[in-house]
Amino acid sequence: MSEIVKILGNQRNISHLADARALGKLSHAYIINGEAGSGKKTFANYIAAALQCDRHPDLAAGPCMTCPSCIKAATDNHPDIIWVQHEKAGLISVAEVRGQVIDDISIKPYYGPYKIYIISDCQYMNEFGQNALLKTIEEPPAYGIILLLTDNADSLLDTIRSRCIRLDMDRLPSAMIEDILIRQKGLDAAAAKSAAGFARGNLGKALELAEGGSLAQLKSFTEEILRNLNSKVAFELFKAGAELDKIGGMDVLDITRKWYRDVLVIKSTGSREDLYFPNEIRALKEQADRISFEGLNNIMNDIDEARQQLEFSVKAEAVFENMFLRIRRNGKSSRN
Repeated sequence: MSEIVKILGNQRNISHLADARALGKLSHAYIINGEAGSGKKTFANYIAAALQCDRHPDLAAGPCMTCPSCIKAATDNHPDIIWVQHEKAGLISVAEVRGQVIDDISIKPYYGPYKIYIISDCQYMNEFGQNALLKTIEEPPAYGIILLLTDNADSLLDTIRSRCIRLDMDRLPSAMIEDILIRQKGLDAAAAKSAAGFARGNLGKALELAEGGSLAQLKSFTEEILRNLNSKVAFELFKAGAELDKIGGMDVLDITRKWYRDVLVIKSTGSREDLYFPNEIRALKEQADRISFEGLNNIMNDIDEARQQLEFSVKAEAVFENMFLRIRRNGKSSRN
């Protein structure tokens, strides 16, 4: 798995783990927290391979990638690096936790010094699964390490969070992401700047935008709506809501919130730096001049309310239609 040797950033987290290992104080459970695309799986691969490496006792040096252990890790064949699998999307059941972690961890490592269990998307681990895992986290064997990867650490039970060390994924500098997009994906400087600006340190999102995937299409479609929202009639917003229902979801709200965050930044500070939408300055500036602070606050509330409605399974089409209508109404204020 070549990505193991291409870890970017996160030197603070790597140094923390290296120091803990050197002092004999590695935790038996870590929460690796970061949004989708932030590199949690790559980071977990890197750390697991480095911990099992035969030749690099210093974790800061990373895996050597030439010893038998690293070769096993790179080919997903290391018997003591276990990725917990789950059949249903959006759910990790207690049976899966018991079968793949709790009932297995009592068996000593086959090859390496540790048995490392990696549970990705652990925000989908239900309450029963988390409670079942709790005793193992509290009383693990000396060789056991559990890495809990999540987009939202706060969704885990307090009892789990209090017994784990939390590591938050670092955001990469925009300049680094732009360089990767230009060199590896062949983007021109303007396109790379736009993708990196929106991704805000998230290489996975930047790459998806560069490759023209579903996120790129959704972003472009939503931008067009927000750019011209004040001139669109109700029917056009109804039609947009129906289309976004097919291709969107929570990402629509994320894009919308980032757009109005940029409007607020320009209105508050006049700054045109560190924006999610650096190529939309004209539209953002026009809206910043037109919409009052009160209106922007109401718009943020509109977005939050739409998020709550989606979380309660209100039909997305209706949620988006209503949100755009309310945003347009709140965006008509001319008071400063």
